[in-house]
Amino acid sequence: MSDVFRYGFEFYSADERPSVADMRWALVGADPARPLTTGRFAATDGEDVPYRLWTAAAPRALVLCLHGACDYSGAFDDIGPAFAARGITAMAIDQRGFGATASRGRWSSRHRMIRDAIESIAFLKLRFGAALPVFILGESMGASLAVHTAARAPHLELSGIVLSAPGAISGLWRRLFGSLLARLLGFLFPRTGLVVERLSAWEFTPSAAIRLMGDPLVLRRVRPGMLAGLFSLANSAVAEAQHVHAPVLTMVGSREDVVREACIARLHQSLGGEKQWAAIAGGPHLLLHWKHADHVLANVMAWMDARLTAEGHGV
Repeated sequence: MSDVFRYGFEFYSADERPSVADMRWALVGADPARPLTTGRFAATDGEDVPYRLWTAAAPRALVLCLHGACDYSGAFDDIGPAFAARGITAMAIDQRGFGATASRGRWSSRHRMIRDAIESIAFLKLRFGAALPVFILGESMGASLAVHTAARAPHLELSGIVLSAPGAISGLWRRLFGSLLARLLGFLFPRTGLVVERLSAWEFTPSAAIRLMGDPLVLRRVRPGMLAGLFSLANSAVAEAQHVHAPVLTMVGSREDVVREACIARLHQSLGGEKQWAAIAGGPHLLLHWKHADHVLANVMAWMDARLTAEGHGV
């Protein structure tokens, strides 16, 4: 990945919250013809959770979208409207430590992030109807969180979970190396963040390329504490998978270059319920933003439609 990213170290300030101008920048490209609503809801710990909402005219299902590391809810600006057009109301949140959250740049905790996901689903059900089927779509870190959420909250009775290249680490030496590296960076460089600057985005859609390379809400500096949290989330996702009994679609591209495919396969094999593996020829890590993402999304829609039909909700 050396030709795609530039890595380095950089000191960070105490406050990394985005400015009003940053948040406006992140919305300026939104298509006014699409049914986008933005807002915040109060989590049970008092913090605001920023969200984007794409409302279907007559919703037959709900989907919570969870972004990957360093990204934010704007990652689903092209995907949310597609769900709404198919009768599925979609909601994407800025997860703790990312996007426009007050904790931007700092790792919260796995338990708080799970809680936010559960409360987001409660928010959706309260607003659109408790009887509607619910899905979770997670990408990379968000897919890991989807596994943890389903494992820890079986009462959600999810109709399905879509995991796009879930963050997963298996194997003793890989787990030890990741944990030790994060601790070492925190000890040697406590006030320094790891800079990850994308140099190329040719394989993504134009809107995704603009967001990944220029959107100020995309995090480009990772503190040691956040790095440790990401490793911990990926480490535990494989073990948590056995407690997931909702149907799962796991997708991985043949050009996956961020997470080891063997680790993703181990997570998939550990899942405790009905599961389907989808290998996407030529696909990169960020499948949902790939230049051929329309084919990926069509697979997701078909799988969700099949789940809804099996539950008697039809298409």
